[in-house]
Amino acid sequence: MSFTTTLTSKNQLTLPKPVRDKLSITKGVKFDIYPTNDGFIGRLKRKSRILDFAGDLKHLDDGKSIIEIREQAQKAAADEAVSKLK
Repeated sequence: MSFTTTLTSKNQLTLPKPVRDKLSITKGVKFDIYPTNDGFIGRLKRKSRILDFAGDLKHLDDGKSIIEIREQAQKAAADEAVSKLK
């Protein structure tokens, strides 16, 4: 399957919707572009530094301290170990 896109007057390309949907591409996603002998290859940019992930898990923050989280995890692990012994 192939798709055609056009370079705009602002030197931008639009990825066709079926491509965006298949790759789950949303606004703000970054790409690496590599020139080849007969064109170029593009791929989604992978996060490589810890700071690149900043804010990605913010929606999971429920305000608990690290101590509360650790205690909750230890209790869950203990409960699981006890249930396996029964």
